[in-house]
Parts: sequence; C-alpha cells; structure tokens
Amino acid sequence: MTSKHLTPMEERTIALAGIFQNCKQMQQLARTGKSDPYYLDIAVKAILNTAPENTLDVFQDIAGIREGLLLIQQQLGDSDKKRDTELTRYSISVLFLANKLLKDQSMLAKLSEGIEKARGQVDHFGLNHENIYASLGGLYTDTISQLKPQIMVSGEPEILNNSDNANKIRSLLLSSIRAAVLWQQLGGSRWQLLFKRKKIVSIAKALV
Repeated sequence: MTSKHLTPMEERTIALAGIFQNCKQMQQLARTGKSDPYYLDIAVKAILNTAPENTLDVFQDIAGIREGLLLIQQQLGDSDKKRDTELTRYSISVLFLANKLLKDQSMLAKLSEGIEKARGQVDHFGLNHENIYASLGGLYTDTISQLKPQIMVSGEPEILNNSDNANKIRSLLLSSIRAAVLWQQLGGSRWQLLFKRKKIVSIAKALV
C-alpha cells in the first residue's frame, strides 16, 4: 500500500496511530522498564525520517503502525471498558504541545539541527545504540520539555530514574510529537477527533 492509494483521512488515521503507539510504548516502559524493541526502532526511524516518500513511509509500512491502529479502535471505539484514560491524557498532551511547537520557528530549527546530528550518529553507532537515545532524549529536554504544560510521565521511580530508560522515554515522546505534527500537517484537528471518531475507527479497522 502506498500513499497514492490512501485517502486524506486514511493518512490522518495513520498519523494518529503513531501518537497512540509511541505513547503506549512510553507508558509501558515507564511502568515495567520494558518496551517492544521493534516499535522502539520504528519510533526512532520516524524521528529521523524528515523527508518521507509518503505517510506510511514514516512508520515503515502498515506493519510498523499496527499496534497504533489497534489502539485507535480501543481508545476511540464505542466500548468504554478497554479505554486507558492515562494513554488518552498522554495523547491529548502530545497533540497540544505539537500545536505549540508548530508556532515556534526557533524551536523547529533547533529540532531539525538535533535530528540531523542524531542521523549522523546512527551512521556511526547504529540505530539502537544508547548514544542515539541519549542524543534524542537530550534533544527532547532542550526543546519540547521547555513548552508548557510539560508531559508528566507516571511510572516506577527506579525505572524513571534510570538514565537509559529516561532517554528512551523521551525519545518515544519526541516520536509522538513527530506523529502529532504529521497529523496536523495532514489536516488533522481536534474537531475531527470529536466528530469523525467513528470514521477514524472504521478506517483503523480496515487498515489493519
């Protein structure tokens, strides 16, 4: 499947799935100290891929966004039983901060510079080296975390206080912001989350 075969709403749904997927991996890491290595790699690749061929290319095709598409069904579907309110809070916070980021040209320039630096480090160390997470985590601290209100991550103190885990958590948050920026660039809005919810869920089911 390529962007040529995707409708604008399908592309927005994929971007929204990226937000949920990265927030879920971040939440899981903060609680248990573990995240899915596959989706963590997808998250880092999404940050580094600043000139994708199409929307799916950001997430390495449908397989790379599958968890997010399932989470859309869980979080936005009709059943209230499986909804994760903490995950909803994280996702809404990410969308809010992405909107602020898009109005801050100096921060966007700083992010672009930092991402370019991290891309060079990947060539040297490889994608999932601790130095890459440290670089991206530091970039998040220097940029997005300066925006208010900050995203307060809940989890186990000993996990959150571990520097490697903290860098991965910040990297996943940065990737969430990347997906949220994509959502808005594709025409996504809070209005659509409210009034096109059933359509988005339907598309997520079809894409999986």
